[in-house]
Amino acid sequence: RRVFFPFFFAMILNIYYYTCIGFLINVGTRDETPETSGALLALKNTYLKTLKHTNETINYGMIQMSGGAMEMDYDQERTYFRGHCIQYDVIDMFQMMVDIALEPRSVLAANVAQTKNQKTHDLHKHLSHYDPFANNQENLLRTAYGYNTLGMPRYGMENNLGNLDARVLQQFIMDNITPKKCLIVASGVQNHREYVDLVKERLGDYLTVPEHLEQYQREPSVYIGGETRTWTESPATSISLAFESVPWNHADVPAFYLMNTLIGQATAFSSGGPGKGMYCRAVTNLMQQHGFIDGASAINSHFTDSGLFGINVEGPGSHSAELLQVAVEELNRLREPITDSELNRAKNLLKMNVMMALENSGDRLEEIARNFQTFGNLTFQEYTANIDRVTSDQINRAASKALAGKPTMVVSGGAVNLVPGITDVSRMLN
Repeated sequence: RRVFFPFFFAMILNIYYYTCIGFLINVGTRDETPETSGALLALKNTYLKTLKHTNETINYGMIQMSGGAMEMDYDQERTYFRGHCIQYDVIDMFQMMVDIALEPRSVLAANVAQTKNQKTHDLHKHLSHYDPFANNQENLLRTAYGYNTLGMPRYGMENNLGNLDARVLQQFIMDNITPKKCLIVASGVQNHREYVDLVKERLGDYLTVPEHLEQYQREPSVYIGGETRTWTESPATSISLAFESVPWNHADVPAFYLMNTLIGQATAFSSGGPGKGMYCRAVTNLMQQHGFIDGASAINSHFTDSGLFGINVEGPGSHSAELLQVAVEELNRLREPITDSELNRAKNLLKMNVMMALENSGDRLEEIARNFQTFGNLTFQEYTANIDRVTSDQINRAASKALAGKPTMVVSGGAVNLVPGITDVSRMLN
């Protein structure tokens, strides 16, 4: 038995190949308008409801019988369908993935989407009662970019739910999901040529569209900054302070990721753990030095044409003014020289986080797809080398340039009136 079972297991691995497939579309919430807001949530809530080649029952049964999985998710800029199965079921799973990604929604599916979208909003509002700061990230983007492009809400505008009928969803798909915006990827495929032929055969009947026309171009984001104050029934105050940073293709992106690691993340419940680190500044400079800091973390987001970098702090409302003061002081420290030991510690932690994020084959495939669609070639092998090349001077220059811009501040809690305004932030920084 000790010999037979490992041998039998090895035979199974040799016969059945684990395959991951992905369909990346360069469409996100930034491509929605006030008339189509919530369209991506509607597509996600009905992504198995197809009609042309399959239907929801067949799709669900196919996923179950394959022993694999299929899911859809989206963010501000991209939509991604990911699935996995054994090699034997790749053809069926791929054909289903193409259907759910490209097929326009029927009237029935659109009606279901409206109901599910409303339930999504209801659930989010219910959960917000337990987390008064749940909307901070979305409010930060909306304050920074306005009610368009990168500021469009992830779940869509609730007052637009009734507008998302079949006609609107079908037009959204035809206008936005076009051939040049799509990228199909796979890993663990036994026969590469056979898979390429399958893609050509399956997508051959999809006509191209005039993508050079103006309506198919993505609207550039415009950073405007400003401040938003939201009263919530909470004794605590949360302050998110951010500045425009750089887009994905900028040379300073590794420096901003190292700044994000240097500040790190800390809460009253856990000041260590993966990705946090006991020696990050959120712990050593904030939580250990100021008793009124309940939580602190860095803010770091990059997009194709913009980015945000900053800090979030939380604490009792009675110390609202002090919370902003220490947040500004912490951002200011990024302009000062960084010791070799602290910089090397941050580099090692960031490199380990990168490698852990790429450990799973499905996650690695998605990163490769996003990497190729962003840069036009594969650069993910250079991530760790780019991190090693960052110097203290580069971080100081990148931080100084970002902090010289207009701030974006989102304040929420029960004592929002005690927090100074963004004019005071600019004065403290300069």
